[in-house]
Amino acid sequence: MKILLVTFSDNADHQDITFGMFESLYRAERSDCEAWVMGISTPKVPVLNTPKTHLVDCPKRPGIEKKTFDVKTLLSIISWVNEQNFDVIFFETLHVWNLAIMMCCHKNTKIFQMIHDLIPHDGDRHAKLVNLMNKAVCKLADYIILANRKYVSKVTEIYGVPANRVLFIDMWRRFPEYIKPRFTKRVLFFGRMNPYKGIDNLLEIVKLCPDIQFDAVGRVDPLMKEHVDQLKKMPNVTVKTGYVTDDEMAEAFINADWVVLPYNSATQSGVVIDGYRYGRPCIAFNVGAIAEQVSDGRSGYLVEPGNNEAFAKKLREAVDMEQRSYTSLSRAAFEYGLCKYSSERAVERFVKILAK
Repeated sequence: MKILLVTFSDNADHQDITFGMFESLYRAERSDCEAWVMGISTPKVPVLNTPKTHLVDCPKRPGIEKKTFDVKTLLSIISWVNEQNFDVIFFETLHVWNLAIMMCCHKNTKIFQMIHDLIPHDGDRHAKLVNLMNKAVCKLADYIILANRKYVSKVTEIYGVPANRVLFIDMWRRFPEYIKPRFTKRVLFFGRMNPYKGIDNLLEIVKLCPDIQFDAVGRVDPLMKEHVDQLKKMPNVTVKTGYVTDDEMAEAFINADWVVLPYNSATQSGVVIDGYRYGRPCIAFNVGAIAEQVSDGRSGYLVEPGNNEAFAKKLREAVDMEQRSYTSLSRAAFEYGLCKYSSERAVERFVKILAK
């Protein structure tokens, strides 16, 4: 089985998912599959440089921009794809150019499309585009893959995709070696500060926990500027906005003891997986499919949605945990993530799905 993994995303997380699986497949030297990868020419994460690594100049955003109409480059990509005669193409993210490749590739090539946000998040300014893209790929792809079980039936309900064409697999990432806790008692909120991520909740939780030090790291959605400005005024909060490098991200997680996700809504969250990668347990509101990612009491804690008082209470208990107990939970969170979400462990599941 000759497989092409594709991401045209400039998002480091999506690149790591795609390049990480390619690396694991390539190094495994499996006899049942031959892996290739295609991504943008300026990746933000390490990518294995091999004869089967194909980096291209393409639009960096999934929507419409000037580069979208670079027909010459797009046609050369389609020509290359057809020359390689892949058995399977796996698209990890949505992108306008995915649609052209799907329509023009060989009919005997099976197409798998990953959808990360089946239902647009609250306050998402690109909700209409997300819906249009989802609708298009649901018609063109042979199989739709979700990273959570909860919304599998929704693909059929919303987009009319037959149930036997909707698949589930836990998302994966490359995992480092286990990193021991620093026992800083610091709490990290990481990621783009969007309306659905509960910045309003975070602000209230910060006020309820004046003795706990918080770090809020990520880009700010314009709709959340007022809330973030209030966070910046809190004496127990350090806010870092704007682009975050890989090194800055790693330091943010390593320097924290706990990762918090006070989200108003969610499908699944890459932040949970990042927490596990660095051995940092998570505390989250039990919204969307978060319960599929956070094992309550084993890899972190789940709290009743919207109950900021209960969240603050759980957070205070967590921060006050004795070092021995915290070290045990930290190690358990890492092992839980390694088993469930590492690219190396996901290889067998991934190949099995593509062999359908």
